[in-house]
Amino acid sequence: MSNGDLEQRLALLERQQKIAETYSIRSFWKALDRSYSIALQTRSLQCIICGFEGSRRDYEVLTSECMFGGGELERYQCPNCDCVFGPQKYLDLDEAFVSLDYELLYSRYSESDSIENETRTFESLRPQSGGLFLDWGCGGAWSSTVSSLRDRGYDVWGYEPSADVSSQFVVNSRDQISARFDGIFSNNVIEHFRDPLAQFREFHDLLKPGGKMAHSSPCYRYEYAFTRFHTLFLLGRSPEVLAQATGFRVSDQIVDGQYINTIFERL
Repeated sequence: MSNGDLEQRLALLERQQKIAETYSIRSFWKALDRSYSIALQTRSLQCIICGFEGSRRDYEVLTSECMFGGGELERYQCPNCDCVFGPQKYLDLDEAFVSLDYELLYSRYSESDSIENETRTFESLRPQSGGLFLDWGCGGAWSSTVSSLRDRGYDVWGYEPSADVSSQFVVNSRDQISARFDGIFSNNVIEHFRDPLAQFREFHDLLKPGGKMAHSSPCYRYEYAFTRFHTLFLLGRSPEVLAQATGFRVSDQIVDGQYINTIFERL
């Protein structure tokens, strides 16, 4: 077999694999949508920020379509704290399945390098020399923020559970993090939290007393709703409600067009 024939066969196999992958993804979510369209009519829903509980009609219902083949995305705006959460079908999944879903996504898709916004978010912590900092959800091999900040003399480490990493200063297992930090920061991560109360309590444990964290995302507005991976939109009062419930206070919020950054101080 010639090299040309081999390349042609490999291209065909790649195309067939991608078609099969797309078909299976869409089939799974379409079947789940049919099930949830019935169940959600009578199901009780609970806000993942303030715990408000009610039927579907007690919330403002917002719908969109997943750009990654995840079917219909139905989310709910809480009348008590203003946050938007959902889709419920994604919140109901176990962690193992969600991890696999992210792994599948990142096998074909890479985020753009957002080093400018990540650096801006880090600097909003007003980092002091000698401090220890953690970039939470720092991105895979496409991200250069941790190495860039370390080159500037900052003791910055990264945590990325969902993509391959290529730095000795970035870990992908929570068990590898044992230190307590002066600051934690993230960019385009907070909207992925499926249990923000538990996540913020974990941040509280990871921070030193008086430590701060900064989380930037355009999803403090109801924007970028076209992906199932975005399960939390911290609108209105919800950042303060989340902070008060988990041992933080909101010390500042920076709004500059699409760049929105909320800074939380550990109490």
